[in-house]
Amino acid sequence: MKKMIMGLATVALLFSAGNAATLKVGLASGAGSMDPYAHNETATNSILSNIFDALISFDKDLKTHPALAVSWTNPEPTVWLMKLRKGVKFHNGSDFNADDVVFSYDRVKNWDKSGFKGKVSMIKEVSKVDDFTVKIVTNVPYPILLRKLTYIHILDKETLEGKSEQWIGLHAIGTGPYKLVSWSKGDHIKLDANPTYWQGKGKYDKVLLRPLTNNATRVAAILSNEVDIINRVPVVDVNRVKANDKLDFFVQPGLRLIYLQMDQDRDKSPYIKSHDGKNPLKDIRVRRALYYGINEDAIIKYVMKTFAKPASQLSPEAVFGYDPSIKTRVKYDPKKAKALLAEAGYPDGFEIVLDAPNNRYINDSQIAQAIASSLAKIGITVKVNATPKSTFFAETGKLNTSFFLIGWASSDGDASSIFDGVVHTFDKDKGYGRYNRGRFSSPKADKLIEKSAGIMDPNERLKVLQEAQRVALVEEQCFIPLHYQVDIYAASKKVHFEPRTDSRIWAFDIK
Repeated sequence: MKKMIMGLATVALLFSAGNAATLKVGLASGAGSMDPYAHNETATNSILSNIFDALISFDKDLKTHPALAVSWTNPEPTVWLMKLRKGVKFHNGSDFNADDVVFSYDRVKNWDKSGFKGKVSMIKEVSKVDDFTVKIVTNVPYPILLRKLTYIHILDKETLEGKSEQWIGLHAIGTGPYKLVSWSKGDHIKLDANPTYWQGKGKYDKVLLRPLTNNATRVAAILSNEVDIINRVPVVDVNRVKANDKLDFFVQPGLRLIYLQMDQDRDKSPYIKSHDGKNPLKDIRVRRALYYGINEDAIIKYVMKTFAKPASQLSPEAVFGYDPSIKTRVKYDPKKAKALLAEAGYPDGFEIVLDAPNNRYINDSQIAQAIASSLAKIGITVKVNATPKSTFFAETGKLNTSFFLIGWASSDGDASSIFDGVVHTFDKDKGYGRYNRGRFSSPKADKLIEKSAGIMDPNERLKVLQEAQRVALVEEQCFIPLHYQVDIYAASKKVHFEPRTDSRIWAFDIK
C-alpha cells in the first residue's frame, strides 16, 4: 500500500463527500486497533465505543446504566447474576446471547496481549446459566464490579472464534449504534448507523472519524466547516476558535493526569549517564529532587496557557479515591532539589533522556522541553526524545526508556484504575501493573490496593485507597504528577454536542 500525503484540500474533499446526515469529527488521535481489547487507551476506547456495547454503560457524568445487561442481582457477596438484553443482534446479523459474554470475558482474561486484564483480575469465573443469564463469580466481594464491566466490549463468538488476532484487529463487529464500513489506519474511519440498535437508530446516518493529529490542520478543518466537531483545541488557538460566531467552545474538567514515570528497577538504566554508572532514579532522594526541580506553575502558565490544573495526586477530585489532605502540589524549590541531589551523591547531577509522545497529549513535547529546561537549573542535563505516539508506546511498552512523560485517565471514575494498572507491582498473570513501565514496586502499597478491591463499605474503602496513595506517592515517590488536562472542544452550532467527563465522543449522544 502506498502512503498518501494529504493536504488540506484533499481533506476538505473527503469531508464534503458526506450528506446532511453525516457527522464529521476531527480527532487529535486515532484508533490503535479495531480489536477492543488490544489497547486500553482513551482515544481507541472512545472510537470503539461507537461500534461496541458493554454489559454496563456510563452516561456523560460517569453514572452507570444498563446496556447489554438489563438487570443484575448480588445474591452472595462474590456472586453476581446478570440478566441479558433479548433481541439484540451484532452488526453481521448474529444473535447476542450469553455465549458471547462468556467468550468475551475469557478472551479479555486469557489473551496474552489483552490490555484489559487488570479490569477483570478480580473475576474468578464467568459462566452461562441460560441463553440470557450469566453468572459472574469474583475472588472477593467486589464493590466496583459494575464500573469495571463498562470497559469490556462484547464480541461475537460465532464470528470471531478461531479467527487470528490480526483478523480481529481489522474487523470490528459489535452491537453498538454504528457499524464499521471502512478503516484506513491514520486516515479515516467510516461508520454507518445501525438501523436495529436496541436504543433506536442514531440521529446521523453516517459518521466520519478522521485523525487530524496536526494541530493546525485540525483547527483549520473546524474553522472552515469541513468537520462538525474537534477535540483537543490547541491552547494557542483558543481565541481564534472562540471568536468564530459559527462555533461553540467547550472546556470540560478532565480526568487525565499528565505525569512522569521513572525506571526504578534496573541498577543500570539504558538512557542515564551518571558519574558512578548507577541508576540514580532508584534513590528516593533523586526522585524527590526531580519533583522539587520542576516548575509546574510556569508550565501551566506559559505552555498550557492556564488550560490545565496542577496535580498534587494521582486522580482529580471527580475520581473516587481523591484525598483532600493532599490538595497542594509540592512547591517548586530548586535549592531543596539541589540539596537532595547532593545528599544522594549527585551534586553535579547526571544526564538523562526524557521520552515523550509528540502527538498524544496536549502540548506533550512542549511540556517535555519545559521540564528539561527546568531540570537544567538543578544540574540535570535532559535530552528530550519526542516521537509519534505509535513509536512512544511501543518503546515504553518494551521498557526501552529510563524516564518518560505519559498520561492516565481513570475513566471509570474510580482510583483503582490507576492503582491496578500503573501503581501496583507488575504481575502478568494477575493483570496488575500492566502499564507500570518504570517498574515501581511497593509491597505495602500492593497490599492496600488488593485489600481495597474487596471492601464493600464505601467509606472504609475510601480510607484504604487514600492510604495506598500516601504510601506510593508521598512516602515512596512512585511518580511525579504534573497536571490534569482540561478537555477543550469546538463544535459547529449546527450540532448539539455536550462534552463527557470520560472524554469520549459518542456519536449517538449528538443531535
